Amino acid sequence: MQTVESVLQALQPLLEQFRTAAVETDRSGRLPLQHLRELGRAGVYRLAVGVERGGLGAPPEVLWEVNESLAAACGSTHFVQAQHQGGLGFLLRGNAALLQEAHLSGQRLCGVAFAHLRRQQSPVTVTTVSEGWVFRGEAPWFSGWGLMDEVVLAGRDEHGQDIYALVSLAQDGIEMRESPPLSAIQASATVSLVLNDLLVPSDALVLTQTLEEMARRDFRSQLGYSALPLGLVREAQRFLQDDRLRRRLREKAAELRRRALAWKEDPDEALEIRASANLLALQAAQSAVVSCGGQANQLQHPANRLLRESSFYFLTQLNVPLREVALEKLQDWGRAFA
Repeated sequence: MQTVESVLQALQPLLEQFRTAAVETDRSGRLPLQHLRELGRAGVYRLAVGVERGGLGAPPEVLWEVNESLAAACGSTHFVQAQHQGGLGFLLRGNAALLQEAHLSGQRLCGVAFAHLRRQQSPVTVTTVSEGWVFRGEAPWFSGWGLMDEVVLAGRDEHGQDIYALVSLAQDGIEMRESPPLSAIQASATVSLVLNDLLVPSDALVLTQTLEEMARRDFRSQLGYSALPLGLVREAQRFLQDDRLRRRLREKAAELRRRALAWKEDPDEALEIRASANLLALQAAQSAVVSCGGQANQLQHPANRLLRESSFYFLTQLNVPLREVALEKLQDWGRAFA
């Protein structure tokens, strides 16, 4: 029987395995499916799920440590498994009856496609029909093509309501459109999903929510994603020879981690913590590149990967409030050297 402690123990050799392969993974077009399966066998997907649903109900500090450690070992592996974790989160919050043991064990993987709803005009529309809904349009960001079995797909109906449904990626009406190459996290297998009169039955409904409700949940998500850049800060310290710089990075990361775990639902603080973590990751990655010298200009150098991933963390989940806070942080950083 798996426990939180046994999962953490099983995760340790996987972290080293992912770290060793991180450069090769980064340069590939698709994350090895084995990475996702091994995390499932280790029990990682059960950690955030309540005991009543077959999970382990791990406390927030354990979940944070797992996310930070995974992001430190391999940004691509963390990002893709986070898509599955995000899908499970939607099922738990909206329609837990759709959650299966295969999801928790990693034998059935579920991604998400909803970021397009943050646009003023959703590129995915939903029409209500007697059988359920018809989805039309193009979801421009879906990660895990060729790895995921299902997707929690979202679109906006004629009343301005957002409909989230669980859809098989093998279903008629879904096509893949290649996306331009990414500068970082290329192994995420990110594509667009083209929806041609995709019929979704009513029993596949996960949840409905308004754009305002989504915006309120964004703050908590922004906070959770702060673990990723802090994981990068942890990994970047491996390349630094300056003990004072390493100590400063550790202290700043520890303070942001403490604030995140003590967060009391303040939206402004969530954005400030996330933007500060992103900036710290950029500083740590750039310091790693400078410490390694000219060889870090090679794509296969691990410090080069960290630098590109640090930029990616500024962009993922980017909405208007985060953009404004991030730009302000960058301007303050620039003024410090003026």
